Amino acid sequence: MKHDPITTEVVRHALETIAEEMGTSMRRTAISVVIKDLRDYSCAVFDAKGGLLACALDVPGLMAAMAPALQATLAKWDDDVSEGDVFITNHPYMGCAHTSDINIFVPVFGDDGKLVGFTGAIAHHADWGGRVAGTAAYDSRSLYQEGVVLAALKLYEGGKPVEAIFDIIRENVRHPDQNMGDLRAQLASARAGCERFARLGKTYGAENLRAILAGLIDYTSRRVRAELSSLPDGIWSAEGAIDDNGITPGARVRYVVDVTLKGDAITFDFSRGDKQMPGGMNIPWASLRSAVQYALTCILPDDIPVNEGVMDAVAIVAPVGGAVNPAHPAAVSDRHIACERLCDVLVDAMGQIAPERASAGWCVGFPVFICESVSPKTGDSAVLLGIIAGGAGAANDRDGASGIDVHLSNCAIIPAESIESNYTLRIDRYELIRDSGGAGEFRGGLGIRADYRNISSRAMDVQTEVEQNAPDSPPWPLAGGQPGTNCSVWMLSDGKEEPLPSKGYFSIPPGGVVSMRGGGGGGAGDPRRRPVERVLDDVKADLVSAEMARSVYRVDPATGVRI
Repeated sequence: MKHDPITTEVVRHALETIAEEMGTSMRRTAISVVIKDLRDYSCAVFDAKGGLLACALDVPGLMAAMAPALQATLAKWDDDVSEGDVFITNHPYMGCAHTSDINIFVPVFGDDGKLVGFTGAIAHHADWGGRVAGTAAYDSRSLYQEGVVLAALKLYEGGKPVEAIFDIIRENVRHPDQNMGDLRAQLASARAGCERFARLGKTYGAENLRAILAGLIDYTSRRVRAELSSLPDGIWSAEGAIDDNGITPGARVRYVVDVTLKGDAITFDFSRGDKQMPGGMNIPWASLRSAVQYALTCILPDDIPVNEGVMDAVAIVAPVGGAVNPAHPAAVSDRHIACERLCDVLVDAMGQIAPERASAGWCVGFPVFICESVSPKTGDSAVLLGIIAGGAGAANDRDGASGIDVHLSNCAIIPAESIESNYTLRIDRYELIRDSGGAGEFRGGLGIRADYRNISSRAMDVQTEVEQNAPDSPPWPLAGGQPGTNCSVWMLSDGKEEPLPSKGYFSIPPGGVVSMRGGGGGGAGDPRRRPVERVLDDVKADLVSAEMARSVYRVDPATGVRI
């Protein structure tokens, strides 16, 4: 059977469907709200060398991180891969992102008995052991404080479970029943994908399918190189910083990227950025690669398939020992909060290369609420990981989206009903924050406010984290717009509202409330050029106050005319 463009396209969509169905299976069978409701997972299929073939468009920060993890696994095991094997890995210095993101890989064999590829399922486990509940922490100082490290091991060998690994996991996590349930969901997902992938091999023949898969990656590579060739050669630079290094308040950590585009190749050089930090927000190689792939796809046409071919034209320069690509055993469990800032820096650089795709700054503060509570249903302790959304930056032709988990994340907000039925918490508010989006001809997206009330009879210990809290670090505007608002954390008790440090461990008294507030995206263009009817619509929807309409947009909501 010949392979041709039509066959390649049919196989491409079949692979993407397999990845999507794997994700649906995992979400419906998992135990934790982090997978079921927050949707912090991704599924993908790979070729026999560990190259990404197709993925479900779930969490960008996980998609490009899976191939390095699988490739490191294959480098360790070489040809020792058999039917019935299942690999598990989470080692940040063996291609993974951080210890809480557990990778499961299942090999797929063709009708000729030879390896065709792999299916992979990665999911964030609410707790994976370590020094704090929830594992991830801004102030961890070493990988050894960040839970159980699995260095590309076989979880199943020849179809039989390696019980020692399950025993180690059970005895080192806080809620083993939940972890085992989520692992079973990942296994079922990856195995179901394996069956579907193997069926493709029977349909097309294993050898022919391998040629089709190679052709698919080659097609993406050629498309990306053609797009890069259409852009002007040059060097573009951008920089930004997170508020602190996880240990010392106010100790900024800078990210600098120099992007060199020459012909059909592009280089991302991070050499001028700061050295690795003492805390837990260092960005390992896999997450750096994810950020670069994400930023590049932001300026590519939407119809280019997302697979290993996207990175064929890319070179990444990041010396070991930096805040990106740190040296072992630097802590990395909280790398995602820094990744969002890095993405904003990369998007800034990409916007210089392709101005028609530029946007204002996004909310990259990534507010996180973590607590160990008690389930009202079972009485067992349970860890909650809640992520609060912010606003996207406006572009030259559209408003920024409101209340989205930006850039690399793309997780969902956990429904109030799910939190209230699984933890001794009540959600007093989930609402968009009026006036949080930067004003402009095109308005920045709005942030979300989430208020968590302790309804137990005891004080509750919580960990909260937010970036983009420093007064001089709001989402930046574009072309005459205004900046968005910062992220913040507040304690509400006895009718009083007190600001809390951007990162810390706190105790909520019975009846007390912690209020997490996401920032809004920057605006684009002069606010006075925003059409009157759009300003009035924003006021009516309570996205913009009457005061802002008058003072910034120069529109009187009472009369509906320009002032």
